[in-house]
Amino acid sequence: MNTLDRIKELLDERGWTMYKLSKASGVSQSTLSNMFNRNNDPSISTLEEICHGLGITLSQFFANDDELVSLDKEQKEMLEKWATLSSEQKSALLKLLK
Repeated sequence: MNTLDRIKELLDERGWTMYKLSKASGVSQSTLSNMFNRNNDPSISTLEEICHGLGITLSQFFANDDELVSLDKEQKEMLEKWATLSSEQKSALLKLLK
């Protein structure tokens, strides 16, 4: 999968528009539009900003579903907290996140 397809996939998973990605990442809408209209991959720095806006790392962006990825500090903390929740709390949290 190419970079632009992966970005589209992540946007679709979240139900996000390009506008929302622009606001979350700080990458201008015109930059995002130009990338997709001209089929140009983003620079590494732009891709890092996009990943930050999506709440993922670059390694998570490029990882296949079955690959291990490294987690950032916040993600590790979330998983540690998750492990302490009851099944009812986990269910409630998942409903809230959806």
